[in-house]
Amino acid sequence: MCLRQHEKIIITFQLNFFGNTLKNKEVNNYIGYIMSKQKPRRVITQPYDYSVQDLVNKIEEKDIDLTPDYQRNYVWDITDDEQNKKSRLIESLLLNIPIPVIYFAEQVETLKYEVIDGQQRLRTFLDFLNDKFELKKLEIRTDVNGKKYSDLDQKDKDEIRKRSIRAIVILNDSDEEIKYEVFERLNLGSIQLTPQEIRNNTLRGSFNDLLKDLASDTDFRSLIKLRLKSDQNNMAHEELILRFFAYHGSGLKRVDQLSFFLTKYMKENRHLGVEQISELRSLFHETIKKIGKFLGSDAFSIFKGKTNTWNTTSNRLVFEAEMLAFSQVPESEIKVTPEQFLSKLKSLMVNDKDFQKALDKAGGRKIKERVEAVITLLMDTK
Repeated sequence: MCLRQHEKIIITFQLNFFGNTLKNKEVNNYIGYIMSKQKPRRVITQPYDYSVQDLVNKIEEKDIDLTPDYQRNYVWDITDDEQNKKSRLIESLLLNIPIPVIYFAEQVETLKYEVIDGQQRLRTFLDFLNDKFELKKLEIRTDVNGKKYSDLDQKDKDEIRKRSIRAIVILNDSDEEIKYEVFERLNLGSIQLTPQEIRNNTLRGSFNDLLKDLASDTDFRSLIKLRLKSDQNNMAHEELILRFFAYHGSGLKRVDQLSFFLTKYMKENRHLGVEQISELRSLFHETIKKIGKFLGSDAFSIFKGKTNTWNTTSNRLVFEAEMLAFSQVPESEIKVTPEQFLSKLKSLMVNDKDFQKALDKAGGRKIKERVEAVITLLMDTK
């Protein structure tokens, strides 16, 4: 990129006008400096849609470089036993759930692609189509659990390999260093959304507005003690309130897939009318008021008999049990004092094996047992 001749003359005149009489060589050096500072860094991109099979073929033919020197290691294998991301990604293909965009940088000499963002998705496609792992722990397509690619029905095989994946290619006409900067920015911005954050973005309406409004309630916030600092900003409070409304509205329905259950409930109640919103708001506030009176700072926590102390963080299953129990029993019908209830609750948590099991990773399958146990304490006159 060169400056035109008249631009050089103007710069030379300006330098001399301000008392900087320079030789031609010095002027040219200064012009080069100005030019280097003003030169824009360009990124030129081209979108493409590739099938999963096309991407795997390109990897195997070395047209896609999965490990350029700025890429990170394949980390899904390290945590996959717990997070099951590989199987869930393949399930997303089967369910036609959108897959995030993959970013490539086109190499200058060979025109091959370097992966900027999407390495782990691509490796998962490659490994699965080559029978490197079997699907596991899937909650929706449970029929394919335990199967490798070669074990699938032809229809499912076709569904996977023909699925279209959007790719953005940074062409080699772009600034040489731009791919590194894009990679850095993609990773800075690639914060995984929580399920509730996704619901907030996709299921907007009067009910979502209510959840956000109630989540900021000071009485509610004073009772909730979330463990992770990130939970303060990732809509964990909104999801707790959604769990309360969803179970209350379903009559304590037994749930195996909690996230699906919450999303379905929120979708069905997305645009509630003013009267319905008002009823839910009153239900929430009245329940929180009773919880505050009978439990105070010990609300939503597990009592530990060995140390004779309450846990310092809230437990989501205890939250459900207490909120739903108190919501179903009017204060005028509660038969115990706050002191008596607290004493009975401690005993329940320490001595009742069934209640302990209901709090042990039972999730939505033991919701009724937990709630009824707390209701019994509220109505027990012994």
